[in-house]
Parts: sequence; structure tokens; C-alpha cells
Amino acid sequence: MLATEMATSTVKTIKKAMEWGGFCSVEFALDNPHPLYQFKLWRSESSPMFVVVKESSDVLPKLKAGSILDMTYYGRDANSLKKQVKTRIGPIISEREGRFQGYCTIDLLPVDQPTLHH
Repeated sequence: MLATEMATSTVKTIKKAMEWGGFCSVEFALDNPHPLYQFKLWRSESSPMFVVVKESSDVLPKLKAGSILDMTYYGRDANSLKKQVKTRIGPIISEREGRFQGYCTIDLLPVDQPTLHH
């Protein structure tokens, strides 16, 4: 299976989980093991999964489009499933108007099959 096919399958799985009230946030570390960064997951018609980061955030300069990070996706409550997924950082777009003005939207593109944790 090609990486793009795998990523498409994983995105569909995560998107479906989000539609079912499943995944609502993501967590990752850039300098292991801390600090941990947590973000709410968003989706739109043009982007199946993205996070919103304030332009003045300390984490923003550390994120590079194309980088692959281990990310943990979480459900809405403590009893929900969580999934560890290698995720590629997609385009980082500085929003100049609209709902996210003053923030950057960052697409998240899973690159492997998630591993289930309880």
C-alpha cells in the first residue's frame, strides 16, 4: 500500500471518528518528553483535519510543513479511545481575515495506521 493510500485511509478513519463525536484534540511533544502541546481539532470541507495556532505562539516557529511528528489523538472524555499516529505537518496558513484572523491554520496529515490504546 502506498503512503498516500494509507494516509487517505487514516484520514478517513479519523474524520469518521470526529463526525461520530470521536476525536476532538491532538497532543504532541517537540522536545521529548516535554513540553506537551495540545490543540483542538478542526475540520472543514477543504481540510479534513487541522489545528489553529495563535501567530504569537512559541510553538509556531518550531513547526515546519512536511515534518512528521508522533501525535496522540484524543476523544471527548477520559473513557474514549486514543490513537497514536505519525502525522505530517501540512500547509501552515496565516489567516488575515475571518474567524481565525491573527492565527495560523495547520493541516494535519496522518501518514501511518493508528495504534489503538486503552
